[in-house]
Amino acid sequence: MKKLTIQIFLLFFVCFLTRGQSASLNLEEAIAIGLKNNFSIQIANNDTKIAVNNNTLGNAGFLPTVGLNGQIKENPFNQENTDMNWVRTKSNDLHIETAFAAATFDWTLFNGMGMFIKREKLGSLQSLQETSLRASVENKVSEIIIAYFAVVQLNNSIEVLQNAINFSNSRYDLTRKKLQIGTTSELAFLKSSTDLNADSAAFLRQQVALTTAKSKLNTLLVLETGKVYDVTSPMKFDQIIDYDDLKKVLTASNTQISMAKQTVDIALLDYRLAHSPQYPQLAFFTDYNLSRTKYNYSATLQTVNSGPVVGLNLTIPVFDGFNKRRVAANAKIDAESTKLEYVQIIKETEEALWQIFNEYKTNLKLVKLETANLEVAKTTSKISFERFRVGAMSDYELRDIQLAELEAENSLLVAEFQAKKSETELLRLSGKLIESKSAK
Repeated sequence: MKKLTIQIFLLFFVCFLTRGQSASLNLEEAIAIGLKNNFSIQIANNDTKIAVNNNTLGNAGFLPTVGLNGQIKENPFNQENTDMNWVRTKSNDLHIETAFAAATFDWTLFNGMGMFIKREKLGSLQSLQETSLRASVENKVSEIIIAYFAVVQLNNSIEVLQNAINFSNSRYDLTRKKLQIGTTSELAFLKSSTDLNADSAAFLRQQVALTTAKSKLNTLLVLETGKVYDVTSPMKFDQIIDYDDLKKVLTASNTQISMAKQTVDIALLDYRLAHSPQYPQLAFFTDYNLSRTKYNYSATLQTVNSGPVVGLNLTIPVFDGFNKRRVAANAKIDAESTKLEYVQIIKETEEALWQIFNEYKTNLKLVKLETANLEVAKTTSKISFERFRVGAMSDYELRDIQLAELEAENSLLVAEFQAKKSETELLRLSGKLIESKSAK
């Protein structure tokens, strides 16, 4: 818990150090803002505080209970007596005034080791809630990273489309000049105008998509609607290539597996706790009582009683309709079920790790391949435009080459984004996501 708190603090610290007056937002700032503002993280943190408050000796039953109580009572009444001769005697305005005070002390000495088991369970519940908080943080960081780089990808896509518009605009100007001097047809000019409009329309649609992506990121960061900023962190990769290292730390570092293991431990403690009522229960108690009673109608005007009471309370369970045995049997079955769920989560997480690792490797290869394709496409586009300028290539051929370059650029952006998503999920599954972001 302390380590997690320090890591979150470092994220906040990085955020405040790097923030300036410009409307920019890097990844570390986004993560820090999201962790600070997100409501689910705040709720999970409050639940952790409650678990810490519950983990006490008193809640486990180790400490005695001490109480003070008192009472003052006045009893006014009238009395009428009839003797054997039927002679009646009446007395009015009689009073009995009673005052009582007591101090109590009760302490359970033995309850079948129940208090020790409960103390251990409270510690396990606290650890489980701390792990749950970490899982919430990891999930939220993962969502923020993916949403952040979705904005980065769309920004890059808009830049690509802007370059396409510039290319189409140059083609349009050149075609218009050729039409004026009679070296090209009006059809070619109209087509260049249509293609320029198509690129402009694609640019506008991508701007709408960017606005939507920023709105989603704002929601994750709990920022005001319409908040404007520029994302500044480039899309880089950590090059996670050692699957064996990831798998080695999976069981110990994955939060879902850790929570499943802690749930098994708690279920076993519940099974042990279910047996404690079957043992004798021994408690120590002592009281000190003080009472005073006043009379206004008898020879005794006042009676005062005081003194301690000390004793042991022993309870031996004999028979309760086999209910305690039934509860213990059900607790054992529940513990066995949690063990099965634990094994299932391990298997499912290992399978997910293997699949995502292979996706990540494939995506990195695609990034390299698409990068090489883009270089070829850019070179081809430059050569083709020169050929078009001197009339050695038709406008249809030039448009096809331009679209091929545009497709190569978009394919590279998609490959990079998919690789980033795979990398983020790998870090989350292996429990390295928070450490990775804190170190940067």
